[in-house]
Amino acid sequence: MSKKWTKRQARTGGTVEPASVNDELRSQQSSITTLDREQFDRNWTEETYLTQYAIHRVYHSPRYPASNGEQQLQSAEADTPPNAFMSVTPPLDVGGWFDIDYGGSTEIPLTGFKGGNLFVEWSGNAYVFGAFSDTTNMEFPKLPRHLGLRILVNSTVVCEHRGPAYHESFRIFGTGNFPPGDLSMRLQLKVTSVGPDDPLTANGVPDDIPQAHAYSNKYLAIGRFR
Repeated sequence: MSKKWTKRQARTGGTVEPASVNDELRSQQSSITTLDREQFDRNWTEETYLTQYAIHRVYHSPRYPASNGEQQLQSAEADTPPNAFMSVTPPLDVGGWFDIDYGGSTEIPLTGFKGGNLFVEWSGNAYVFGAFSDTTNMEFPKLPRHLGLRILVNSTVVCEHRGPAYHESFRIFGTGNFPPGDLSMRLQLKVTSVGPDDPLTANGVPDDIPQAHAYSNKYLAIGRFR
């Protein structure tokens, strides 16, 4: 059995050059199977040589849900005051995570994903009604009621963060590796559940108090295939 010797250039302290890893790989195999990026032509990735979406693909929406002017949707059963915003209300709080496109097409399709790394981002503004940070029997200190924010891809949590507690902007992002095929993304919120001292109705009328509201929602997803 023949032995193949590798080329290493010694440096001070016994270290080697970074290129020695490629030198060893090339010496062990044929010249066809050991091509790395250093050996390709400078223009091998020009657009004239590539098909559409060969290296990456972008999915985005500057207004989500587009059907409602990038505001979070609410259930048809929500009985909020006529001048209130679309929101989560205490009687309809599911006690867990829910899609911001409530009752609509909750999954965002990411079609034609070729497999590889996926970057996802969600940004917008959120408002938690101030009455829920006061409660009925406590004035000081305030009790922040943070929103939870998370992004799921194919039911896998890619990123999850604690969001605004009053009226603030937010931006969350994360990455993950996924196999080839069509993917689906979901944007979800989670409110802090109400307590026994929290207000539930507006001024004694049966209208539900708005609990939390998300608006100016937008998302970005970038699939990188190499």
